Amino acid sequence: MASAGIVGGAASGFADAAEPVTLATSGFDFRDTSGEARDQRAEHAKRLKVLGTALQEGLSTSARMNVVPLTCGGGKCTARTAGLEALSVQAREAGARYLLVGEVQKMSTLVGGVKFAVLDLVSNKPTCDRFLSYRGDTDEAWRRAGAFAAQDIEKRCLPE
Repeated sequence: MASAGIVGGAASGFADAAEPVTLATSGFDFRDTSGEARDQRAEHAKRLKVLGTALQEGLSTSARMNVVPLTCGGGKCTARTAGLEALSVQAREAGARYLLVGEVQKMSTLVGGVKFAVLDLVSNKPTCDRFLSYRGDTDEAWRRAGAFAAQDIEKRCLPE
């Protein structure tokens, strides 16, 4: 008899545990409004990958979510290139409840920003829409921006 109470208690504890939510992630777009004369496209493309990797790694460590990176058939998979509707369809097909889209903006040599939104694919409304600024135009600055964005998404953009 005593073991039945323990099993029943354990079962109810599992029922109370929150299931992880599934978040589909697209690539981030990039916009350079700094007006700098030197062509830095190759450097920025590399740094955008660094930021994306830090973001994916940060999100993937959370027990609160399952992260599904979207691929868009091998093409560039961002809101600007693939389109929000196509990303939403692909995210739903992957079993995601939420979709992360965003853009990095270089405003000057010293200041950049990461703008992102997490969209609820059931209600078709954002759960958050954020702009985070960061200092520096280095690999490390972009990596830290991606890691910080991941923490912000987990803390402020997904349901408890």
